[in-house]
Amino acid sequence: MKICFASLRKTIAYADVLKYGMDVFYESYKHYIKNNTQHTFSFYNFAFNHNKKAAIRDINAIKEADIIIFPAVQEFIYFAKAMDPRDVERSQEHIRKLYEHLNNKHFILMTQDRGVDKDLILNYTLENKVNFKSFQIIDEMDFTLSLQGLKYHFIKRIPVFDDHKKITDFVYWGSDKRKIAGGENSNDERYNIIKSIHKNETIKDVIIGRWPKTIKVEKKWISLNDVIPYLQKSYSTLCFNWIDQTAVTGRYHESIACDVFPFVWKDYDANNTLITNDFQRIFTIDEFYDKIKEIKKSDKWLNTIKKDFLNKLPTENEYYKEFERVLNDRIKR
Repeated sequence: MKICFASLRKTIAYADVLKYGMDVFYESYKHYIKNNTQHTFSFYNFAFNHNKKAAIRDINAIKEADIIIFPAVQEFIYFAKAMDPRDVERSQEHIRKLYEHLNNKHFILMTQDRGVDKDLILNYTLENKVNFKSFQIIDEMDFTLSLQGLKYHFIKRIPVFDDHKKITDFVYWGSDKRKIAGGENSNDERYNIIKSIHKNETIKDVIIGRWPKTIKVEKKWISLNDVIPYLQKSYSTLCFNWIDQTAVTGRYHESIACDVFPFVWKDYDANNTLITNDFQRIFTIDEFYDKIKEIKKSDKWLNTIKKDFLNKLPTENEYYKEFERVLNDRIKR
């Protein structure tokens, strides 16, 4: 089969882990290519930059492919009225050039965001202009403890920074997620919760990412590699679900790798894929404040959940083998 790995929107020159939001997919796909020489691989607007190759918009790669794999990076923000409409339109212009060449292809969406699904891709990204031969999805939740479990292994490759004493009560990295595609309110609670914590003068916090001006951020957009020093100095974080209460998030795996206690908001991970101790669940702000005091007393709670997590976490190589099985399953359909 001729398989094109296509970044339809963003130009991506992938160099290494912890520097790109979808590195768990990129790294897994890199291993897949190495082990599946029966296929012919091409790229559109993406390159594994350790080979010093440029990421170019090669329409011929799309034309000649039997299968298009699209790793969607925060695709929903282009339609949530979170960006300058002129930037969105410029991006859409590049994608519109591909419509005729995407028709009648087998399409595989790779997603790690509950707001990025088949409906978003067909109706918003591709504006109802493309008819695929088949449309399939590989989701981060198709893997043991989520494919984001690879982040734990990636983080453990790097040394702990010398000055890593815990000095911050709470750290949060990400965005407010207040809008979904179409600009409608998502009813996500994290903005109000994070704002309340940020305003509490008894809590020393660090907020990183895209947030309204009501919240003072330490940094806006930085790679996870640059976020890690802040994590290593922090006691706790809060994990929120985005649309789907049964899903989990990479934040959980990243925090455990940095010895940050991952509290979770209400019904996060409703199926208890990761959560093994109800102490982690937070239902009110006051409960959060009380439990922060508790985890600062000793490492007892952190060590308990970390042990449970590591007992279930696949090895890095096991994740790559699982990814290979999942992708081969989609290709055979």
